[in-house]
Amino acid sequence: MLPESGTGRTFMEKTKYRYLTPSDQEKHLPQPPLEVPPDPVKPVFNLPKPETITIPPRDLRTAIEERHSVRAYAREPLTMEELAFLLWCTQGVKKVTGTYATFRTVPSAGARHALETYLLINDIEGLKPGLYRYLALTHCLQQLNLDPTLYIRIAQACLDQQFIMRCGVVFLWVAVPYRMT
Repeated sequence: MLPESGTGRTFMEKTKYRYLTPSDQEKHLPQPPLEVPPDPVKPVFNLPKPETITIPPRDLRTAIEERHSVRAYAREPLTMEELAFLLWCTQGVKKVTGTYATFRTVPSAGARHALETYLLINDIEGLKPGLYRYLALTHCLQQLNLDPTLYIRIAQACLDQQFIMRCGVVFLWVAVPYRMT
């Protein structure tokens, strides 16, 4: 129970709906795009469609019981099918409703999906190492930056976690907060 006065009570009071300024939606302004538009000059690669990828059956309980963190990775590249499946599982679009919403494999309040997925590709069959972006609406990858030192800078930005330079791919999620408001 919150006390009748103090910072917590003030926060609870001042964040009530009646104190909010009108939202852009209430002002009838256009909704932000469902996805940051792709760069028109950067190359785009099709990914294998999720329905064409064969995944060995796995009992959910067994998968949960056997789950563990790994920091020593196999020295073999991931396949494009494996990458495509991981992308679809984490941000895959199942349905688009006009320009209003996307229904995905993951939940989001109001179906707004504020996250954009970037990938540091280190070792994926058929892809050069570098920075890519997942275009969820079309289930494609866009190549952004092939700087050969990029993986070092990203590892440094991640508190020098060395496994970032040795794994096949690093998922980097960037939020677009305006899409949620």
